[in-house]
Amino acid sequence: MPEREEKAFLVSGVTIPVVELLSELQEKRQRTVDRTELRQGILARVYDRIDSDFPKHLERCRAFLRQKSVSATGDGIRETAQQVKSFIEEIGGNAAFWGNPAFPIVWGRVKGESDRTLIIYGMYDVQPADEPNWMSPPFEAAIHTLPHIGECVIARGAYNSKGVLCGLFNSLKTLVETDKIPVNLIFVIEGEEEVGSLQIEEFIRTHRDELKADAAADFDFSQDSRGRVRMHLGLKGIVYMDLICRGGKKGGPAETSLHGADSAWLSSPAWRLVHALSSLTDSEENIIIRGFCDNVAPPSAQDMESLEKLKTSFDEKVFLKEMRGICFKCNRQGIDLLVKGLYSPIININGFRTGYDGPGTKTLLPRKATAKVDIRFGPKMEPEEVVEKFKAHLFSTGFDDIEVRVRDSYTWSKTDVSESVVQDMLAAYRSLDVEPEVWPIATWTAPYFVFSRILGLPVVGGGLGHGGRAHAANEYMTVSGLRDFEKFVVTFLHLAAASQKGVAATPNGS
Repeated sequence: MPEREEKAFLVSGVTIPVVELLSELQEKRQRTVDRTELRQGILARVYDRIDSDFPKHLERCRAFLRQKSVSATGDGIRETAQQVKSFIEEIGGNAAFWGNPAFPIVWGRVKGESDRTLIIYGMYDVQPADEPNWMSPPFEAAIHTLPHIGECVIARGAYNSKGVLCGLFNSLKTLVETDKIPVNLIFVIEGEEEVGSLQIEEFIRTHRDELKADAAADFDFSQDSRGRVRMHLGLKGIVYMDLICRGGKKGGPAETSLHGADSAWLSSPAWRLVHALSSLTDSEENIIIRGFCDNVAPPSAQDMESLEKLKTSFDEKVFLKEMRGICFKCNRQGIDLLVKGLYSPIININGFRTGYDGPGTKTLLPRKATAKVDIRFGPKMEPEEVVEKFKAHLFSTGFDDIEVRVRDSYTWSKTDVSESVVQDMLAAYRSLDVEPEVWPIATWTAPYFVFSRILGLPVVGGGLGHGGRAHAANEYMTVSGLRDFEKFVVTFLHLAAASQKGVAATPNGS
């Protein structure tokens, strides 16, 4: 009998038997952190320095939050970009602006002690703050005590995500003042995330050769109101569009809005748009566009394993409470609820505008109605496919006169739990006595795809700290959570620096 050919991998020009390579990889994955050793030496000094300097750190974050940076209007964007550039330069880095000078991407780099390199993604823009019922002005960054939560900074961007960004640079400044930054860092901080990250894909493709790294990271306040961490390994994609229905050949006023009594004779563009929107989903908001969900990928075996673990700690009541909800939109529980919420595409109506909405009364047959809609989708679906099927549905159901304007879009991202940077972040949580919930994908979106699917890097996001009410009145971050977040950042960076570089292997043999 001929000898069985042993499979091997070619690594850096050397052929290594697969058994030996797998053994080495297994040892890397089984790295554990000695908590006693971790809290000694440099990290202990950094933690102490964060504690002693924390009043200054908090005030620096509050000052940063007072600076407006509303990307929808451009208010304060350039000034905030300059502050971010100064943050990078303050820790010994080089930084520059790229792209649209009114909404520049701030990018730069800092040399660390190890040969590992992380790309740090972030955002410095925020949503408008025109909601009523703020307990203090949204750009005052006042401190309030919230019931059952504690002392909090109330401000637009406190949670999403300028509080996080300033906390990150507080951590890095402390590292520089106490020792050194342990890992090479490349910063990509944008000012258009809230309006669709319009320049970041071009930036990444243009600078591909200058963005060679081992992984990418995005920090966040990831603890819920119970203190439990949600760590997401993927994000959905999104298409954001305007739908516009005007009077004309399909009925309705052709030139201008008319008296409401004329609706006895002419159809209403407002009703027509309502009917078009109602054709998209059923009563539980399941998408009923023909063929729309054909390419929806179900949870993988690894995802199901994560969900089985997650269901033991997932508290539906707490989850609803944090969303200010009373009941879920579908009658499901446990793992069925998680699968439905995380893997089904959704269509959301962000706003609907038509006719008269001022004080008093005014009878009107409006000439135009508009709706702002976003569609979120997971793996295997792509933005082009989503738009094509959406438009085909309107055409086939007789709503071909409704104009579709795609405002922005980007695709999904997914990272394997076995990636070393994911394991480093898990180890950072555990070294600080926190066991995170691992969510295989999230329903929110960010342009992680530029790192995972263009640069081919694993992407991880997370951090200690708690905040809430993003995009709403009384957005907040907890004061104590900011301190915990800063300690988490330095812990993670030290673990990432100590982690061995991943090995790029190509099969050699049958």
